[in-house]
Amino acid sequence: MRKRHLLMSAALLACGLTPLTAAGAQAAAGTHGDIDKDGYRDVVVSAPDATVSGRARAGAVVILYGGARGVDPKRRTVLTQNSTGIPGSAETGDRFGASVVVHDLNADGYGDLVVGAPGEEVAGDVGGGSVTVVWGSASGPVKAKTVPDPWPYEHDAFGGTLAVGTFGSLNPVNGGALSIAVGANDSSVTFAPADLSASSGTSGTGSDFNPGHGVVALTVLDQPSSDDGLVIHGRGYGQGGWGYDGYGDDPRAQLVRPGGFMPAALPAGTSSAVGDLDGNGSLDLVVGNPEDPSQSPGTALGGQVTVYFGITYDGTPSSVRTITQDTAGVPGAGEAGDRFGASVAIGDTDKDGRADLVIGAPGENGSAGAVTVVRGATDGLDTAHARTWMQSSAGVPGAAEAGDAFGTAVQLVDVNKDGSADLLVGAPGENDRTGGLWVLRGSASSVTATGSVSVTPGSVGLGTAGAARFAHVVTGR
Repeated sequence: MRKRHLLMSAALLACGLTPLTAAGAQAAAGTHGDIDKDGYRDVVVSAPDATVSGRARAGAVVILYGGARGVDPKRRTVLTQNSTGIPGSAETGDRFGASVVVHDLNADGYGDLVVGAPGEEVAGDVGGGSVTVVWGSASGPVKAKTVPDPWPYEHDAFGGTLAVGTFGSLNPVNGGALSIAVGANDSSVTFAPADLSASSGTSGTGSDFNPGHGVVALTVLDQPSSDDGLVIHGRGYGQGGWGYDGYGDDPRAQLVRPGGFMPAALPAGTSSAVGDLDGNGSLDLVVGNPEDPSQSPGTALGGQVTVYFGITYDGTPSSVRTITQDTAGVPGAGEAGDRFGASVAIGDTDKDGRADLVIGAPGENGSAGAVTVVRGATDGLDTAHARTWMQSSAGVPGAAEAGDAFGTAVQLVDVNKDGSADLLVGAPGENDRTGGLWVLRGSASSVTATGSVSVTPGSVGLGTAGAARFAHVVTGR
């Protein structure tokens, strides 16, 4: 397998140090993340290992529609590659839904889905991967189209990671128009115009990651008044030989931005999120690194998150703060294997104008899992009053059991339009890897268990047979 890097112009444009400003809550048309345009944001949950028509790990995606009472498993749409209008067919190992992004790609007010199937066989290339755009409409998502891969033989696992933004000079074909960024199992990112008119090829973002691991996550630094930056997560290449496999697989993160193509180094990590935690109008970046010191030197036992307050286009923050389970006020203690920081999300759970931080630790308590909520404050974050939620917490449905991996995925979405973001937690290990989703409501006092619900694969029509890993991915952005 080869890698192709298309080199950008050698003349890099100067980049200012003005902090990025936080994006507004509304899209250009309609409500952000609203797939059926009824005014409520919706939730998309994937089960990438679901069995479809007897095909193991073919994968499925479930849309749970928001409403005044929150999400209701009875109000849903289930999509597979066997669904009407979806290109292709469900096949063993496709893993349709291994990555999902929700964005209004055509500015019609309906949220659209971009779905990755990194195991898809394409033109005889086993595991080449595919990406499908499914457009939202009043009658539900019934029209779809495949995103072209301009270099199908240069990489595999196309669609393993996804993001949507206006990336400017990062995408030389599409310029400042809305684009889909697609990661694969090399260290490159492919950009496709949101209207699917053309693709730029593998971009050569300058990220020097181990191609054996590829791009493991993408996060957009959303800048409403200019082109967006892109945080690219991968694993080390030639980094001294330490890590899980002894070949430099340490977690890494880099920021690439339009007009200044050379990547800026960020704290090591495999997850990230952006938002305005202190309410000052500038964008803050959180990077999660769930690995232990023996696997990732410089990381706290059990994992950590690093907060870059007021991040600029060159990756420079106005201040930096690191949070672990040993930080004063944060419940619990850092222990090997907790994986604190495996997932992170930012949103305003208490409607005070400052975003709050949610941190998943799916390895906590024998991989039963836990989620910690740290409220935003004028001076950054209120760690003194942080709270951890588990399936054993009062009012949370179910029971904490080893292997549940509660907190593998976290997201904050206001599904009932009350102004407070609700906490969505994925536990793909629940019930012997069948998986489950938990919804805890936001309130004036932040996240509360009052009215919390759990959603199982059986309740949304996926059945309970096989290791579907339902809620491996949860989104609604």
